[in-house]
Amino acid sequence: MNDPRTWLAAASRAVRSRIDRDAIAMGIVPAAAAVVATALFAVPNYVRAGSLRDETQRLEAVAGENIAQRNNLLRLESAVVGMRRECADRCPPPAAADEREALLAAVTRTTDGAGVRTQSIRTGSRSAHPEAICGMRLSRREVTVEMTGSFDAAFGVLDAAESTGRLVTPRVIEFSSAAGADEQAILGTSAVRATFVFDEWSEASAPTKKASAPEGAHR
Repeated sequence: MNDPRTWLAAASRAVRSRIDRDAIAMGIVPAAAAVVATALFAVPNYVRAGSLRDETQRLEAVAGENIAQRNNLLRLESAVVGMRRECADRCPPPAAADEREALLAAVTRTTDGAGVRTQSIRTGSRSAHPEAICGMRLSRREVTVEMTGSFDAAFGVLDAAESTGRLVTPRVIEFSSAAGADEQAILGTSAVRATFVFDEWSEASAPTKKASAPEGAHR
């Protein structure tokens, strides 16, 4: 044990062992610290990124649903506008109190001896419909139009009646020849006799209240 060479060898081994431990400690500790620092920075960011990704997907789903609902609403609004337009074309409103002569003005024609040879118009009395329709009280008046002339002129009367923009329903439409073969050969055209019966609907007037009898008038 007192051999100097043995002592130097043991001391050398001890120094190398201490140096190796210090080197290992100096290498591992910073690396471990770097790993810990990276973990402390990366893990929260990863968790936050996952949360943001989930939130983004949720918002995209909500936005897509809102866009779909908005598109459906636009389609419904367009469909409602189309149905209202079709309803107005197929079922126009009844004539108001100040529009009751619109049908007569539309179907009246001036006789010219060619297109319109003769025309007569008869109107019936207005009668209130017994029941309310869609919450509205209506009255009906029958309008009869008889005329002779060209087919185009007669059909124009029918078209004018249906184009008043108010509720008019044709109940009778009749066409017959109004000229013999000789007349047709001379004039070069055929005359027709047309009969139209229209039901003109209008808002019913409010019923007037009967004056009450004075007291003591009843026996």
